Amino acid sequence: MESPRRLNHLVEVFQGNKPLVEGLVVLFLEHTPGLLDELVAIIRAGNLRDFHGVAFRLKSNLRVLGYPEIRDQVEALGGSFRQGVPYEELEREVTELEEAVRDACLHLSHH
Repeated sequence: MESPRRLNHLVEVFQGNKPLVEGLVVLFLEHTPGLLDELVAIIRAGNLRDFHGVAFRLKSNLRVLGYPEIRDQVEALGGSFRQGVPYEELEREVTELEEAVRDACLHLSHH
C-alpha cells in the first residue's frame, strides 16, 4: 500500500485541504480497528442481524481513504457470511481482512 501517494491524491480530491485529510486519517485510525474487531466478533458469533450495519460503516471508512481492495474483501466476506458459511470456513478470509486493515492503519499512522 502506498499511503503517501494515496494521501496526496486525497488532498487533491479535497481541493488542497490537507487538515481535512489529516482529520480523516485520525478518525480512520481511531475507529476502524474497533469496527474490524466488532465485525470479526459478529462473524464468529454467526450474528447476521448486526453484520450489515458494522460492515457498512467499515466499508465507508475504507472508501473514504481510498482502500477499494480492502472494501472488496469486506464485501466478499459478507457475501459468504450472508449465505450461511460458518466462521470455521471463513477463518482464512477473516485473517486476511484483519491483516489488510491493520497494515493500512500501520501505514497511515506513519505518514
